[in-house]
Amino acid sequence: MTGRLVTEVVIVGSLQEFNSQLEAEIDHYLSQKEEYSERLGSFLRDAEEEHSDEDWFKQINLDKLGGGKGKSKSDKKKKGKKSKNAEAWVPFKNLELSTSVQGEAEIMFEAISAITQKLDRLTEARESVEELRKVGLGNDVTYICYLEDGVLSKVVIKPMDESTAEKFTFNRGFTIIKAVQPQV
Repeated sequence: MTGRLVTEVVIVGSLQEFNSQLEAEIDHYLSQKEEYSERLGSFLRDAEEEHSDEDWFKQINLDKLGGGKGKSKSDKKKKGKKSKNAEAWVPFKNLELSTSVQGEAEIMFEAISAITQKLDRLTEARESVEELRKVGLGNDVTYICYLEDGVLSKVVIKPMDESTAEKFTFNRGFTIIKAVQPQV
């Protein structure tokens, strides 16, 4: 992981700065996904000799050939596998334990699936930031960003210099007006 908390508030001075952070996150997860995919491929090649006749291994190969790496189609099949092959996992407190080759394959597929979902969410966030830039938000404001699981969820837009900024207008019908306090 790149050091992101599950929930955090990040303050950035420009959309470009935040976009750069998103790009770095996307690059990190793409690299991680590639590494795990290579590791899974190697694992499956090694396990093929010993387990190619077993039902769980045939199902994994069907998922793989059906374009299932990281997609919801394979996730549905995996859920079915867990109930059929309950002996692969033993519950222990808040954990599930396995000593099987099948368990190892499942966690690799699940990791790749989770990374793919994270990449999708990061890509959507990057597209949203790009849209904000296109509608005219620039560098004269501060962005207070709320991130859930490292992905942009909410943004508060504040003028950078509140003492000189009386009014900030967002051209989509969103206006921030600084309240002027009467001097006593």
